[in-house]
Order: sequence, then C-alpha cells, then structure tokens
Amino acid sequence: MVQRNGTTTPRSRPPRPLALCALLVGALATATACGSDTGDGASSPPASSVAAASSAATTSSDTATSSVSTTPRSERPVSHSAKPPTASAHTSPSHASSSAPAAASGARRICSKEQLTLTVGRMDVGAGNVYLPLVLTNKGTSTCTLTGFPGVSLLDSAGSAIGDPATRRGPTHSTVSLPPGGSASTSLHTLNEGMTDTPCRRTPAEIRAYPPDSFGAMKAPARSFRVCGGVFEVEAVQSGTGT
Repeated sequence: MVQRNGTTTPRSRPPRPLALCALLVGALATATACGSDTGDGASSPPASSVAAASSAATTSSDTATSSVSTTPRSERPVSHSAKPPTASAHTSPSHASSSAPAAASGARRICSKEQLTLTVGRMDVGAGNVYLPLVLTNKGTSTCTLTGFPGVSLLDSAGSAIGDPATRRGPTHSTVSLPPGGSASTSLHTLNEGMTDTPCRRTPAEIRAYPPDSFGAMKAPARSFRVCGGVFEVEAVQSGTGT
C-alpha cells in the first residue's frame, strides 16, 4: 500500500501466471545456452543420446552377464591352481613297488630243456598193455616246475618220425615242483602185439620228447619199445620217477 496525499492507493500486481511463464522461459533459455556451449567449444550430446547410450551400455552388460552364466562348464577356463597332493598319491607307488617283488617271487618258473635230462625207465608189460616211463630230472641249480603233457614222437635211425605223435591219456595232474636233482615222470602207453588186427609200427631208434611248455626237444634211446594195436598215448607228468 502506498499513501500519496493522504490517499491510499493499492499497488498493482502482475498476474502470477505470467510471472511463472517468464521464469520457465528464462530457465529454458539458460539450459539451452549451457547445453549448446560448454566453454571449451565442444557441444554436449542431447539428453536423448545420453539416455540411448546408457540403455545400450546396460544392455551390453546384461548380454555379457548372460553369456558368461550360460557358457557350458566344459568351455569355461580351467583353473590351473594345483591342489595339494593327497597322502594316497604318495603311498600308492611305494605300495605297488613293494608288492611287485612278491608277485615276481610267486611266479611259476617253467623248467627249460637246458635244465633237464631225459632218461627211459623200466618197461612194464601186463594184461595186454605196455607202459614205458620217461623221467625228467632237474640238473640245474634252481627250482623249476612242470605242468601238463609232454609232446612225444618216435624216430628212426635217420631221425624221421615214425607215425603220428602220442595222444594225451588221462587227466592233467597238479604242477610238479622240481628242486635241483628232483625228478618227474610220464608214461608212454601202447598195446601188446596181436591184441588187435592193427599191425605194429617199425621199431624206433629214439624217443623225442618236448617237456611241457617247452619248444626244445630232448632225445633218449627207444630200447625195445614200439607201437602196436594203433595205440600210442602219453600221460601227464607227475612227481617221482614212475618206477
């Protein structure tokens, strides 16, 4: 209120809406000027561009996170950090090495031709059958074993085989362990002459025998042994000389 000459005159006020509009226009002008000129000559990007860039960055981050989380386990980088070895890793080799000698000591050592001598025992004739023992003796300095059937053929004086080799007769016996000087035996079997209509073979000069599990042949005199009646068999080796 202003008093002039004793008269009170009300002050005129501009309409408030117009004042608000003026303030908004001024603010917009200031913002536009700041956005257009940053002081170093470079113009700042519009607000829409900033929002788009922020959205793109957020999308890329989400995509990267999704690709990492969905990568198969087999394609993920493997950690190269070594775990400390466990006690079993250190004890297993020593256990294996300690058990190896035990396994080797329990292995069966087969008698070779070089360790053996072959001799012919006393012929046994009776009830139409003829048996001739063959004795294998360990002449070596270490124990060896024999298991199964030997291979036996009859040879003439020229070294040629007379007829087929002996066929196997009877069961296989248990393994025979031969210490130095020990013996094992097998028996040849045939029939007496005239027991069948099958004629006898020629009288052999030698007996050729392959010890069980051996490819080396040994020879011994055949004496008067010959195959008759179409029967020529050999039994499995067993302990002793067979006499």
